[in-house]
Amino acid sequence: MSDYSIWLTLEKDSRSKYRKIIMKLSKRLNSIPFDPHCTIYSRLNTDLEKVIPIINNVAKTRDQFSVKVKRLKTGKSKWKSLYLSIDNNEELQSLYSFCKRKIGTSRKFTFDPHLSFAYGSFNAESIHNATKDIVLPKYIAFSGISIVKTGGNISTWETIFHRQIG
Repeated sequence: MSDYSIWLTLEKDSRSKYRKIIMKLSKRLNSIPFDPHCTIYSRLNTDLEKVIPIINNVAKTRDQFSVKVKRLKTGKSKWKSLYLSIDNNEELQSLYSFCKRKIGTSRKFTFDPHLSFAYGSFNAESIHNATKDIVLPKYIAFSGISIVKTGGNISTWETIFHRQIG
């Protein structure tokens, strides 16, 4: 079995805006670009045949929604080195709780909603120089949910299942 993640995917206009930011930053920081997303649940090592119907049901029974952007942040982990903190609103918390209850996992995953901009190890000066002229939208709109095969190599990440919300 592989590791999988459940991602919220962005609505067309939001996706376009954030994809441009990620592409710009990946060039400036010499990092690998990726699709903008918010990870709802990660480190799943389970049978996809059980997870796909759950995610399909989530998508059918929810409406598209948006969240407020908080601020740009940095961290020490390669997987959370440069990211956008977002409001953990009722809809996000509900989605996470639903996935945790229905899917569960023995692996530890702490839900901290955010939109990553770059993965890697960067010094403070590099991040400051790369981000100084970045203008952040005030909201992120989500319109889809995906199951993505993830792992250490970003360039091999692969969407296994996707469904529009609503």
